[in-house]
Amino acid sequence: MVSAAHDPAMTDLLVELSDTLVADTDAERLLHRISERCLRVLDVEEAGILVADDRGELRLLAAAPEYAARMAMFEDSSGPASWCFVTGMALVDPDLDSADPRWPAFARQARQAGFRSVSAVPMKVRGEFIGVLSVLRHRAGDFTEEELRLTQALANVATVGLLLQRDVEYRSVLAAQAQRVLTGRVAVERARGILAELLDIDIDAALSELRRHAERTGRSLSAAALELVDYLPLAARAADSGPGPLAHRVTVAALPLLRKLVRRRLMAAGLSVSAADHFTLAVHEAAVNAAEHGGGGRLWLWRHDADLWCEISDDGAGIPADFPRRTEAPRPGDPEHVGLWLIRRICPDMQLTTGPGGTRLLLRCQVPAESGAGG
Repeated sequence: MVSAAHDPAMTDLLVELSDTLVADTDAERLLHRISERCLRVLDVEEAGILVADDRGELRLLAAAPEYAARMAMFEDSSGPASWCFVTGMALVDPDLDSADPRWPAFARQARQAGFRSVSAVPMKVRGEFIGVLSVLRHRAGDFTEEELRLTQALANVATVGLLLQRDVEYRSVLAAQAQRVLTGRVAVERARGILAELLDIDIDAALSELRRHAERTGRSLSAAALELVDYLPLAARAADSGPGPLAHRVTVAALPLLRKLVRRRLMAAGLSVSAADHFTLAVHEAAVNAAEHGGGGRLWLWRHDADLWCEISDDGAGIPADFPRRTEAPRPGDPEHVGLWLIRRICPDMQLTTGPGGTRLLLRCQVPAESGAGG
């Protein structure tokens, strides 16, 4: 490992976390950032931050990669994290193939998931242990003294972030933050299931879609999930014209319904009849391309700041490199390759990404100022 004093990744981490601590950043986002940065600066494959609840039981508040199914093993009451919490001492198991006899069940589960070593360090406040930062590697081998010190430093930053609120007993802060994060985790699981059903994709793909939606709207994963849980089941009905996001599977059979859903939501956002019709036409053309040439796909419609955004994606073979890009208006009776030309005419700043893994088209429509702010 490169010395932390000369590691650009460590410098970036310290700057980012110091900025985060003095900003009005919620605990969930801070803990997630710390767990994510553990992967890079500690050269590990998974990291978890656990905090004790009111009963003294460790609960996973943040993990990287976020919401991986096997993250529950961090909470194993007989695992290394629990031993670290009870003893208040940092510990390392450098070879899970010949595991420490204190956690045979954890070692077996970790090996099955591909891990070969684990480390855990305590989180401490005023002489009392409140949680643990634990990391896992795919390779066997001891953690160096510098790596353990860096892990402890990250655990300390997580502790400070949790307790930064003033004039409140830290146990109350921990309880409130823990409840908020756990509520977010439940929302993420529900949103994954809803997206999997609406978009006809598996759970892992649904989580990827949820992450992308959170990133493009500038919110935490749980905040995006809470909105989707509230709106998506209603948005799938043609009668709904509310302000929330829309996510729907794109198929040839679904095209008429999608056109109706999109137009209703554009009108509800305050667009004129003409503007709504034009943007709906662009979305419809993109959906037709995804249905007919991409084997079906996904449609997302959402509002962010002063704009409405629509993304249509598929998992097809992508647009061929030699595909004719029409630049002039079609002549009467000449319908070939009109779709992209028409979409570009309506949405000149469209963003098109295509390749062997599929095509993704992002369209934007400005909302009239008098219609108010949206989310």
